[in-house]
Amino acid sequence: VYDRIFMAPYDNNEYGLVNKVRTLTARNSCDEQTVNTLYETSLELKNFSEYLPRNEKTIEMNNTLFGVVKDLYKRENPSQVYCKAKLNIISTSAEMIQNTIGKRPR
Repeated sequence: VYDRIFMAPYDNNEYGLVNKVRTLTARNSCDEQTVNTLYETSLELKNFSEYLPRNEKTIEMNNTLFGVVKDLYKRENPSQVYCKAKLNIISTSAEMIQNTIGKRPR
C-alpha cells in the first residue's frame, strides 16, 4: 500500500507508447522504417514520462529502453544477428515496463 501512495497513477498514453514499442519488435524486422519508428516511439515515451510526478522508477526503465533503441538506431548496417538480439532486449524491456505500468492504480 505504501508504494502505491508514492507511485504515479496509471496513464493510458504511457502504456500505449510502450505497447507500440513492444508491438514493433514483434515484427522481428530490422528494416529502416521499423528501426526509425522504434526510435521515435521510444523517444516519445521517454519524453512523455519524464515529468510525470512520482514516476522515477518508470522514468529509469524508459531511459534504459531508449538507450538500447538508440544503439540500434545509430548502428550503420547492423548485422541481422545484432539487430535480432537488440530487438529481443527491447521487447523484453518493453514487456517489463508494460507490466509495471499496468499494475498501477487507476
